[in-house]
Amino acid sequence: GMGRHQDILNELGEILGGWASGDTRIRGAHERAEFEVRKSRRPDFYEILGVPSIASEMEIKKQYKVKALELHPDRLAGDRYTEKERKAAENKFKLLGEGLEILCDEFSRKLYDEGYDQEAIRERLSAAQQAAHRKGSNYHHR
Repeated sequence: GMGRHQDILNELGEILGGWASGDTRIRGAHERAEFEVRKSRRPDFYEILGVPSIASEMEIKKQYKVKALELHPDRLAGDRYTEKERKAAENKFKLLGEGLEILCDEFSRKLYDEGYDQEAIRERLSAAQQAAHRKGSNYHHR
């Protein structure tokens, strides 16, 4: 399914560049296709953490500890492991941390469950924080 989305995206990009850039319907379709591509590329944090998508925050944290111990860089020191294995574990360890961060935050997890990737979640989080900050600072000026 992944390749198909990418093809459609490329085609739509060409069309958009041409005559129809003002057509919001086509733009909407393009954005949806792009969203699907990004969604299909993002890591499956539930799978990485080894929890079901309905797991509670407590379950996620518990499972994170188990996985983090398995993948901890110190555990993979020594000659038994190749550089490649260590690198793979390091990447997974990093994703584990990102997964914990996203899934244990109610706002981020909701966005993740809706299909947003980490970058989009970060953008929305900082927008929400700025909005909250603005609301808070206006209040003090009166």
